[in-house]
Amino acid sequence: MTRQHQSWFRHSLAASGWVYLALGYGLLMLPILTLVIFSFETSRFPTLPWTGWTWDWYRQLLSDGKLLQALRASLLVSPLAAGIATILGFFAAYALNRFEFPGKKVLTILLIVPILVPPLILGVAFLGLLSRINLQGHLHSILLCHVVILIPTAIALITLRLMQMPKAIEQAAWNLGATEWQALWRVVLPWSIPGIAGAFLLAFTFSFDEFVIAWFVSGFEPTLPVSIYNFLGSNLSPALNAVGTIVFLMSVLLLIGVELLLLPMLLAQPTKSEP
Repeated sequence: MTRQHQSWFRHSLAASGWVYLALGYGLLMLPILTLVIFSFETSRFPTLPWTGWTWDWYRQLLSDGKLLQALRASLLVSPLAAGIATILGFFAAYALNRFEFPGKKVLTILLIVPILVPPLILGVAFLGLLSRINLQGHLHSILLCHVVILIPTAIALITLRLMQMPKAIEQAAWNLGATEWQALWRVVLPWSIPGIAGAFLLAFTFSFDEFVIAWFVSGFEPTLPVSIYNFLGSNLSPALNAVGTIVFLMSVLLLIGVELLLLPMLLAQPTKSEP
């Protein structure tokens, strides 16, 4: 194969890769774009050709007390659950990454187990436990359950970040007179912020979208996914498209904010070097 043919082949591969990437991204975004577009449709049901634009479904959403209450519940539970799980996950990841102690492997397995258990089984187990201690049917019961199932995810993501940190950086802090706590707060924690932010963002998204466990333990204070499910059982309204559009825009803004916050930190930090 001549040099000209090799160059043509490489350019063809690159072009086809971009085409496949665009097609895949388009397929992923098509349902979301459809949701956003039909949230402004004047017709109650999606129709073609387009019948016109309206804000009526957003007005209906603002006047629906149950959906707004469920949205507030999700916006209260999700950041709290994500924050608590991320904090606990950071300390657990640091301990598992830096120290050796008896039972470490067993503890690691126990911390990862909730990821492997189906949500349906977890929902039944949580319902039985909370019923025995009279905690079912409230937002704090959902908060407790979400913290438990989010901790393994936080541990996994933060551990990946800590594994990229050269141990020499922490040892240098000790040699300069820092205590273990000072090295943790002033060296390890700043290095771990990208992993912590990623863990929080993923945990927040999972908690906000989680349905099965919340359906079992929510009672009379449902989160948004449970409220949407109940709403679908009695009324199919384009107001649900408006809810989805608002949640999508919130997620995009949150992702952009985290990206703008983390990018300077990632560019400023050194990469791990081999000893």
